Amino acid sequence: MSCTQLANSKLLHTTVTRAQIVRSGEFKLPQDGSPPSSDFFTAFGKLRPFCRVEGFIQPSSDSHIEFEVWLPESDWNGKYEGAGNGGFGGSMNYYRLAEAINAGYVGSSTDTGHKGASGEVGWATGHREKIIDFDYRAIHETAEITKAIISAFYEKPATRSYFSSCSNGGRQALMEAQRYPQDYDGILAGAPWNPGTISSSASGARAANDKTAVNLNATNPNLKPFEQRGGKLIMFRGENDGPALTIKYYESVLSTLGPDATNNFVQLYVVPGKGHCEGGLIAGDFGQRLAPHDDPRHSILMALEQWVEQGVAPEQIIATKYNTDGVPESGAVRTRPICPYPRIATYSGSGSVDDAVNYSCKAPSKK
Repeated sequence: MSCTQLANSKLLHTTVTRAQIVRSGEFKLPQDGSPPSSDFFTAFGKLRPFCRVEGFIQPSSDSHIEFEVWLPESDWNGKYEGAGNGGFGGSMNYYRLAEAINAGYVGSSTDTGHKGASGEVGWATGHREKIIDFDYRAIHETAEITKAIISAFYEKPATRSYFSSCSNGGRQALMEAQRYPQDYDGILAGAPWNPGTISSSASGARAANDKTAVNLNATNPNLKPFEQRGGKLIMFRGENDGPALTIKYYESVLSTLGPDATNNFVQLYVVPGKGHCEGGLIAGDFGQRLAPHDDPRHSILMALEQWVEQGVAPEQIIATKYNTDGVPESGAVRTRPICPYPRIATYSGSGSVDDAVNYSCKAPSKK
């Protein structure tokens, strides 16, 4: 189909409201409050032309899951990157959509089934189906719809599909691996958020006796179906971001599946000096965001792709701390390897402490 013909797509419980080509420089980022972090994508005025598909999905009578799919008009690399959401969702992740287009991928995003600021929970009051949409259904439904749109537009399916996000998006990532192992080939789960239970009370309080309460914790350690289909999962968490629960989840997967099976498809990185999702005092940038010309040595996303597509598991990722997080032009302060847990970056004892070449990944010494 042409881009405009996608508006007539017949998709399960889905309505496409608009499909149009967006020329370079035409997309304007909606103004929705506070400015983004300094390392968010900003070059919206230089995006290559893309087909922008907007619509909504209604898997239940109380569902209204809005989504967008952005498809490069030309030079598509054959891959699809799904974006997650911070907080309680409520809007599109245009930064990740733009990153996907900029790097040659198809991108998708969803508002998770409601509108509002990322910290709002009033939408959950009396709406169990909307809670389920937020919990896991919106991300899954968007992935399925996106794949159908890709096949219609390009007349062929995506060769590989990836999901990458942080915080609540990291929780969404784990939900995908646990519930829908066929959705994505590779999943990057950053700082998986553990919000507990969101109930139908106005405050979103944890009401154990409330029949409408839905557990949002992505803690099922049985990832065997994801492993059997060839999926790869990488998790990361900042050392200064309370990584204990993420480590506990990783170790529960080890205990459930055994070390041989787990090491074949799961890695965890505890990033030194890093807080929640963005920046970090020691290791700032390790390729958590899509960018053209990244390589597997310096990008955890490219390392994930290499693992999926070539079967080569990452041994370390070289992180770079810039003077201004996310701005390579500001100059590098230091480089440092980040290592698959439980190994840690160990200084050789000579050379600059700010140069990754003087470190190696080793098991922590036993006390």
